[in-house]
Amino acid sequence: MNLALLALLSLPQQPTTLNLTVDGAERTAVVHAPTGAASNAPVVFVFHGFTGNARQAARAYDLHGAWPEAVVVYPQGLIVDSPRLQRSGPGWQHAPGEQGDRDLKFFDALLAKVKADYKPDPKRVYVCGMSNGALFSFLLLTKRADSIAAFAPIAGGAGLWFRDAKTPRPVLMVHGKEDTLVPLRGAELTRDACLRLNGAVKQEREWAPGYTLYKPPVGSNVVVWRAHDGGHTWPPGTTEMIVRFFKEHRLP
Repeated sequence: MNLALLALLSLPQQPTTLNLTVDGAERTAVVHAPTGAASNAPVVFVFHGFTGNARQAARAYDLHGAWPEAVVVYPQGLIVDSPRLQRSGPGWQHAPGEQGDRDLKFFDALLAKVKADYKPDPKRVYVCGMSNGALFSFLLLTKRADSIAAFAPIAGGAGLWFRDAKTPRPVLMVHGKEDTLVPLRGAELTRDACLRLNGAVKQEREWAPGYTLYKPPVGSNVVVWRAHDGGHTWPPGTTEMIVRFFKEHRLP
């Protein structure tokens, strides 16, 4: 295939909306795919934060702009309650079994639909998320790791249920030192749980400026960590680092 045709096929197209019925509930996701997307493209699922939405996440995080060759899926969450914040809004289940695992089932249905419609590379399926979406990313690492090549949770940590995770996978975490919503210490504990899961040695190496790499003695299930000086945010440059990280990993 010549370079001009390849460039044409990689041009982003207008987003489409996927509509699914899962356990009787209407679920949606916004999908950005390259024009004329060929089979074997990578797939990235991007989960918005609490009270956010799919289109807002697409605008703010722009994974599809940073990786135009990928099929990028921005799922829409349903209403969840946050007792700690004393309010409700769109988001994701907080623990296994909660709300009948409606969001795990939604992910399963979405992945099946994307595979049927776009014929992507099953070895290059990736997940990232912000805040509540980061927590859900860790839940997917716990319950759906067999189908996902790497994870990038931003500004979030996992619950105690994460100790049930059994399948090592590459993880990139970015967290603010001044985060008052999800304190840094909680994210550090989740990072250390990822190190144990992956058998990664706490021998620090630089992966990129400001990013620390922890490697296992064998294999590619690394942990990459960045603690930035801000708060509960998706810092500038994070999207590009996520794309770089995902490109380095695929399922064996």
